[in-house]
Amino acid sequence: MDTIKSYKDLCEEIEIWKWRVEAYKAEIKALKKLAKVYGPSDITGIDYSQPKVQSTNQIGFEEFLERLHKLENHIYIHEEAIRNMEKCRRKMEERIKRLEGIDKKVVYMRDIEGKTLVEIADKLGYSYDYIKEVSARNKRTHY
Repeated sequence: MDTIKSYKDLCEEIEIWKWRVEAYKAEIKALKKLAKVYGPSDITGIDYSQPKVQSTNQIGFEEFLERLHKLENHIYIHEEAIRNMEKCRRKMEERIKRLEGIDKKVVYMRDIEGKTLVEIADKLGYSYDYIKEVSARNKRTHY
């Protein structure tokens, strides 16, 4: 059942990459706040020619732009990788669905679709006890 395990691993990897994108977006939001790109509420102008505004933690505009550009590049690369992994995941799903044999069907329905053994037995037309036996001889692919 290495195919099922590979599929599950790929799904986890996609989730991790999505979390990374969200972290980059949160970092951009914090960066914008730190740079005060929208300007402080009580002042109408900021001197961005200075690297830092006096007695604040505000970063300079050029530094802001560099960091923003770097983060946006990371987001672009990650989103492209996610699209490619999702395309691969869909192809794997199609191939897994075409697997034959009761063992593979039970493992697919249990581990991928998240169905209970009762639901699997009902859908496949077998007794619960038989499906339970098939499931038991096919170790779960996630822990």
